[in-house]
Amino acid sequence: MVDRANILIVDDEMGPRESLKMILKPYFNVFTAERGGQAIEILNQIPIDLVTLDLKMPGLTGTKVLEKVKQRDPDIEAIIITGYGSMDTAIEGLRLGAFDYVSKPFDVDHILTLVRCALERRNARLKLKQIKSEFLANVSHELRTPLSVVVGFVSILLDQLIGKLTEEQQRALERVYKNSEELLELIDNVLCLTSLNAGDLCLDEKEFDFGLMVKQTAERYSRLVEEKGIELSIQSPPGMRAVSDPAKVARIFQNLLHNAVKFTLRGQIAVKLHRSVTRGVVDLEIIDTGMGIPRDQIEGMFQPFRQMDGSFRRQFSGMGLGLTIARRLTDFLGGTLEIRSQPNIGTHVLLSIPQRPAPHRIAISDHKN
Repeated sequence: MVDRANILIVDDEMGPRESLKMILKPYFNVFTAERGGQAIEILNQIPIDLVTLDLKMPGLTGTKVLEKVKQRDPDIEAIIITGYGSMDTAIEGLRLGAFDYVSKPFDVDHILTLVRCALERRNARLKLKQIKSEFLANVSHELRTPLSVVVGFVSILLDQLIGKLTEEQQRALERVYKNSEELLELIDNVLCLTSLNAGDLCLDEKEFDFGLMVKQTAERYSRLVEEKGIELSIQSPPGMRAVSDPAKVARIFQNLLHNAVKFTLRGQIAVKLHRSVTRGVVDLEIIDTGMGIPRDQIEGMFQPFRQMDGSFRRQFSGMGLGLTIARRLTDFLGGTLEIRSQPNIGTHVLLSIPQRPAPHRIAISDHKN
């Protein structure tokens, strides 16, 4: 049996709202909302496939609701149904990603056809995304193992464990190591995003040394930091332990620090770690003097494959997955991730991870009674 699509009708007029509900209910799961705020609450609780919207509503307008819908999930389809529309509102709705625009009173057959066509477009787009995701996952798995071997052997050579290197050999191997690490980082992010999209991620909570994790992760970038002449400082109280998923916390921090190092051409990067007892979280800040991000572009940077410069000639390499993974993993752990930034001034990242109490330990004495 094919799952029925979930449709949300948003209209402050009871007549059109109930009429549309009666038309769609035999074929779909239908939910209704009188106000924009109520619609957002339903979207937060139920996986909606398609929304029908009245643009002229008191409070949160249909346009604002549509913006929030697309921010939450760009693949949710939307059909605008209004009796007070104009060409300007129609164009605005379509610009925001609406599938089509219908004026009241609407024809039953026409509205059913539109809904079905919109859902077909959504399903086709989701299927294409799944194919792309599976392809990326398979390719990434095949690439990761040999690339890890390359990184390992280059590291051994750089440490001169099997022989002395000339300066020219050292520079060449450092370049190989840097680019191999960059590629390995990209592959790991693709695999992580694939697991997140598939819902395959498991939570592995344990007590770990948060400060040590930060220092070990930062050590991975020591060569690049030294090469760029950046000052990297870490402020962490001694014995800063936490109970969370250490591998996922490390991945979040690594992606955030990676961006800070990549986009800071000169100056400094400060990493600050502290515990907020009243809020029950561990706070981690990364403050850099890098390129910065325009305020109106910050939220968009959390979308996958998104970069400020999307051209083929862009200065910085990468697929634009670092912030996407960091935000998704932070949400998975129940934390928060905020970015404040200004172009040519720098970026301030604020990460908060819930601190769960460490399991009680029973001390066992080794002296005899």
